[in-house]
Amino acid sequence: MKKHLLTCTVACFSLLLANAETKIVEVKNFQFKPAVTNAVVGDVIQFVWKSGGHTATSTSVPAGAATWDAIVDEGHQVFEYTLTTTGTYEYWCTPHKPDMAGTLIVTGAMPVVLAYLNVNTSASKKALLSWKTISEQNTASFIIKRSTDGNNFTEIARINAAGNSNIEKSYSYTDNTISNSSKYYYYMLQIADKDDRFTLSDIKLFRNYSAVPKLITSLSPNPISKPGHLQLQFNADKTGTMQVKLFDSNGKLTKQTEMSADIGLNNGHFHLGNIPAGVYTIVFTMDGIKETKSIVVQ
Repeated sequence: MKKHLLTCTVACFSLLLANAETKIVEVKNFQFKPAVTNAVVGDVIQFVWKSGGHTATSTSVPAGAATWDAIVDEGHQVFEYTLTTTGTYEYWCTPHKPDMAGTLIVTGAMPVVLAYLNVNTSASKKALLSWKTISEQNTASFIIKRSTDGNNFTEIARINAAGNSNIEKSYSYTDNTISNSSKYYYYMLQIADKDDRFTLSDIKLFRNYSAVPKLITSLSPNPISKPGHLQLQFNADKTGTMQVKLFDSNGKLTKQTEMSADIGLNNGHFHLGNIPAGVYTIVFTMDGIKETKSIVVQ
């Protein structure tokens, strides 16, 4: 009996490895992109360096999973980690913790083949989700989850699944509750079966064309203490760089930097150092958009 169970375990894990995917997490600009990665046991997470000097260091892993602490910089451009256990994995960059952090959500493989998940603008300018399954077995529902920051997701709807099917099935849902205060929304499917197991789709980005144009969405802390480390979030309509310039109260350029950007909501980290106390102006410029913010250094 024990030999039979061992054989089944080895065979199942071998099947998972055979169907494994490589998930890319880019390490740059004081952020992991994507910040949340959905995967299944057997997948490989590949941390790929893009800029700066960072680490990918686990802070919490499921029981039985291996921890990791890897340098990710110009001399160590790729680090791979194979997922062997279901659960939630938390990690961060040690020099830039706790703001530069990421999450892996790992489930077991389920007998559902998802052909695609698309999120497009509907005729009503709302988010239209459409997806198709090639086959389903014992499926109960598709739980639609939404986020405005790509990190924190909440359930907004449930769609009944076919249950058992060997033919293609198409589904759709229109999100009529998006707000013009958020330029980007992130969506994913939680595919649940009748035995309360679930797996997750990849995360898809939706651009809200009705949103009020905005480059900088948050700056903190403000006032800021010395040595200064300013955290910010900013929107980007395309991949590129944002120019950041700091001016003192006399209009003198004090510091400047560039922050790489991906489409969607981005995180940034501006090292101010031990600059004198006072009121400063920061000018942000990207893709023809310029915004000015004031900060106080104590």
